[in-house]
Amino acid sequence: MVAVASCPLEKGTICNVDGQEITLIEDIAQGHKFTLKDINKKDQPIIKYGYPIGIAKDIRK
Repeated sequence: MVAVASCPLEKGTICNVDGQEITLIEDIAQGHKFTLKDINKKDQPIIKYGYPIGIAKDIRK
């Protein structure tokens, strides 16, 4: 699952999304997406607003 940044967000910012705290590991530009949970494997579907929008190509550790 992903969220969309409604404004620029800096690395280290803690976002509260539906009661879940997310600490950003990099800067996020306005309008860009960030994951709400870890992506554990390549080819895992990426979900936005309940719909698949892509497939994970790179896994960061």
